[in-house]
Amino acid sequence: MARWHRVFRRWVLARHYRFAREALVPHFFDALTAYALELSRLGVPHAKEAVAALRELRTLPLPSFTGEVEDAFFSIEAQLLEHWGEEVAGALRRGLSRNDLDLTVFRAYLKDRALLLLGDLLRLRKALLARARAHFGVPLVLSTHHRPAQPTTLDHYLLGVEALLARDTERLFRALSGVDRSPLGASALAGNPYPVDRRRLAHLLGFAGPVEHTLDAVASGDYALELAAALALLGTSLTRLATDLLRWAEAGAFLVGESLAQGSSFMPQKRNPVVLEHARIYAARLLGGVGTLLALNHNTPFTDLNDHSTGVLEPLSELLEAGEGALELLWVALEESQFVEERLLSELSPEVMASEAVDLLVRKGLPLREAYARVKAALPGVRPETLGVEREELLHWMSLEGFFARREVLGGAGPRARAEALSEAERRLKEDQKRLGALRARVRTARFLLARGLEDPQAEEGQEGEVG
Repeated sequence: MARWHRVFRRWVLARHYRFAREALVPHFFDALTAYALELSRLGVPHAKEAVAALRELRTLPLPSFTGEVEDAFFSIEAQLLEHWGEEVAGALRRGLSRNDLDLTVFRAYLKDRALLLLGDLLRLRKALLARARAHFGVPLVLSTHHRPAQPTTLDHYLLGVEALLARDTERLFRALSGVDRSPLGASALAGNPYPVDRRRLAHLLGFAGPVEHTLDAVASGDYALELAAALALLGTSLTRLATDLLRWAEAGAFLVGESLAQGSSFMPQKRNPVVLEHARIYAARLLGGVGTLLALNHNTPFTDLNDHSTGVLEPLSELLEAGEGALELLWVALEESQFVEERLLSELSPEVMASEAVDLLVRKGLPLREAYARVKAALPGVRPETLGVEREELLHWMSLEGFFARREVLGGAGPRARAEALSEAERRLKEDQKRLGALRARVRTARFLLARGLEDPQAEEGQEGEVG
């Protein structure tokens, strides 16, 4: 008689095993190897043999799900029992619980995915800055409340979007710092009965440090919530960029590359900028994820449960995939498409410069309310005879050159202000690239050593890494 009911096998065991086999196996071997190294340091018999066994076993594919064992850990243990015997397999089980093991694996996997996504985000920011430099000083008209408002420049707009994405980057780094903590050594919830050094275990695994409280290590789910919240905010930012690019594409001011556009089955003239629609679809998926994660944590006891451990893994994985899709599609859209500069000014009119006429009258001594009313009465066209100023003076004051020259405040649309903002944004991006590189290097070093069953000499110090 089969051990597991077919419904439970289908919806729980087989599904989770398949995900683990596809995505988590290297992280299981890393965590088990680090734990075996620590037990070996403590002098636990056969722990050193377990390190060697894991090093050999990790080169083989994990067997497919048959129902004989319930999850990836027991599948690994079954192979250890078969090929290395009870003493080696049993040594690895001393003090180890699937509670702390699974959550260590889940966090390591999510950290890897978050680092990939951060790389995509930094690449998109780099593309925005490259376009800002390439189109420096190109004027355009932006709207407020869906009506033409004021002129600015394309680089000023792109720098504004990049500044928003820089804050999304910082939010993701902060969320990653919560993920980047190791539960290993917490055991079931009260702590390991063997005197393992949890800081050393975290260092061996490439984490910034341990989750210090053992119950917190297996019971809390806020690390997943923080990541989902950061992704939701990123999603809102990306949809706004996609919407603006679609609006410009509709006006012929942003020409999407042929390899990213689709035609119509009926209308031969169509060149649809669908890459931006699909980017917005992926970005929109990020917004709903935080609700799922909140529901999985809501009203659950503060202890180890599937709701906020196994339950959050696949939803977060899907969110991270959606984030990667949105970022990559927007990046390639910027890389393979062109702004049509003359179309960006299609909404330029005297009315768009009306606030400048008000300012001119105020500077001449007219009260602001009276100046505002006089200019409004002069519309459309802002007729100089109605304002009581010379035509040449008004044209000079309302020119684009004059408009930008008067806006040299920090972050403004003036040429010097924009050049300073661009330099600062490029500096900020380089700092974030270095930060990401350091996190990746720490993880790569740990994985390299664990795959060979080796120890980092610095791990003996039990020092915590730097939180990203």
